[in-house]
Amino acid sequence: MKTTGIVCVTLGILAILGSFIHGNGLMGGFFFTALGAYLIHRANEKNNH
Repeated sequence: MKTTGIVCVTLGILAILGSFIHGNGLMGGFFFTALGAYLIHRANEKNNH
């Protein structure tokens, strides 16, 4: 789950950068960044318990 989260965060950041360059909407990039952060958080919480 942590690896998937890292991939989602990376794709989200790249989507945000691409939308700044091209001028498209930011919602897709923010969604994938938030999803990736959530998956990383869940993986870390699962390891701590």
